[in-house]
Amino acid sequence: MEKNDKENNDNNEKYDLLDAYFFRNLVKNRFFRPAVNIIFFIALLIIIYFGLSSEPDLRFHGGIPFATTMIWDIWHPLLIFTLILLGRLWCFACPIGAVGDWTQSVYSAKKKYPEKYRNLWIAVIFFLFIFAAERHLFMFTRNPPNTAYLLLFFTGLAVLMGFIYEKRSFCRYICPIGLVLGLFSMLSATELRCKSRKTCQDHAIKECVLGNEAGKACPVGESPQTMERNNQCIMCMECVKSCSKDNIRISPRLPGADVVNMKKTHLAEAYLVHGIIVIFLFVLGMERLQFRNMIINFVKFTLPYNSVTFLDLYWRNLWAIIIFAAITLGAAGLMYLTAKMSFSGKNTKQKFIELSYAFLPLSLAVYLAENTFRLLKGLFYIIAGIGQFFGKVWEFAVDFDTIDHMQIGLLAAGFIFTIWAGYLISKKVSTGKNELKQGMLAVSIIAVVYLGIGVRILTLPIV
Repeated sequence: MEKNDKENNDNNEKYDLLDAYFFRNLVKNRFFRPAVNIIFFIALLIIIYFGLSSEPDLRFHGGIPFATTMIWDIWHPLLIFTLILLGRLWCFACPIGAVGDWTQSVYSAKKKYPEKYRNLWIAVIFFLFIFAAERHLFMFTRNPPNTAYLLLFFTGLAVLMGFIYEKRSFCRYICPIGLVLGLFSMLSATELRCKSRKTCQDHAIKECVLGNEAGKACPVGESPQTMERNNQCIMCMECVKSCSKDNIRISPRLPGADVVNMKKTHLAEAYLVHGIIVIFLFVLGMERLQFRNMIINFVKFTLPYNSVTFLDLYWRNLWAIIIFAAITLGAAGLMYLTAKMSFSGKNTKQKFIELSYAFLPLSLAVYLAENTFRLLKGLFYIIAGIGQFFGKVWEFAVDFDTIDHMQIGLLAAGFIFTIWAGYLISKKVSTGKNELKQGMLAVSIIAVVYLGIGVRILTLPIV
């Protein structure tokens, strides 16, 4: 009883960002979110238009880089760099999710999403496939039409799922960006929670779950009363509107609080944490001539019958997917085997899942490192465009050595926080000092391997 009272008091004492100036009134305004969605939907249509209007493959045909720059060099990196502070706030503005909502407002069969698919594996597969097939098969980052087709595909999928299923099934179970944002939002410095669980318990009608005249039911089926981590909350603010007790808060907190305090864990998330690390280390490597030549020579060596260019191209496409699948399975398998050896085979699967969350900081660091150059390139593109509009010539040269140092710094920071998270998680799940040491050993071995590979790749010359 005392524990519950203390928890309720602690929640009440936390600073609520909704109290800042006119923020609460803005969030509760019924026109604010739709207006934001419409603005971003128009931006989405403009990007798709320029993408479809461009020649494919910017390297050779002199196409229009607007779509690829806005998506891969501005929007995607900014999401990753800002989610530490803002979490899944992008989902509030996302035009693709909004299209699904608009579809449901016209017509929806409102079927329940199939029970056996209520997991993250489809989103994981989408995410890994997009980046596995990017370099040779679809070339999204340098092919504007394919970028436009990708946006149209997910927009169409959101519409289709809005027609068939209730709520935002697309956002919760399918969207690969939502998957990554949800995973990394566990490290976010903000959280949406109820102010007092006792107030929720004493209130018979759960308006945040069911909805009312002021706000819709939670579109992803979350309950602020029981939420313990940020992953699924898409920050739509409907619960802020619907709660008649004004019991919802958005508060600053220590980054990574969810990683240490959570009770629910998922195998798909544990797998993806390792998958992101090795995939983006691989992508970083492909930007280095020595590493890239090693991979290309290997693929050519396996090419049957010294085939023609046509088969060579599709053989590379096949190998891109095979390599990405192999290295993600290999990385997860290495962590699993390390956990098995460290804990002498006792409940290995659960230990693997729990300890894998310790690698979230390193996973985010690798993701940030891979997107550092893209973000700088995109910002320079915008600044140069503004200068051109005013008749000025503003040219910027990217210092690759400086970027290398920034990337290594990010990896080092991710490594340090992963070791610290490994200690805290091991301490929480261990029954004694021996298990604590075993958990720390498992995390440390794999973290050192990842860091060593990352530093080695980043110290290779670009050309």
